[in-house]
Amino acid sequence: MPELKVEIDSELHALSNCTWITYRPCGCACGALTAAFGDEAFATEQQAWQELFPLKRERDKYQRQGYRLRLMSWDRYLAEVDLAAKCPHAKGETTQQTLDAANA
Repeated sequence: MPELKVEIDSELHALSNCTWITYRPCGCACGALTAAFGDEAFATEQQAWQELFPLKRERDKYQRQGYRLRLMSWDRYLAEVDLAAKCPHAKGETTQQTLDAANA
């Protein structure tokens, strides 16, 4: 596959050197998707959403809730995003036990 380039903040980057970051409604990062590897490429936001959530109802649900995707270079990702950081806005982590109790 030819090397795809994208423009981010007026700079050209190889798509293979970029990642899509998923942000919660509160603005905290919660996931990442490599934008291109091997023969796979997710050059548009729609392609990234479809890869993350293959079912349209899932995509629609998360988008309605306020989740967003942002494409950034790996360098920026490494400098600015910490996916291991706990979201200070979360009221509590959802566990299988709390899901089971809610469905009872």
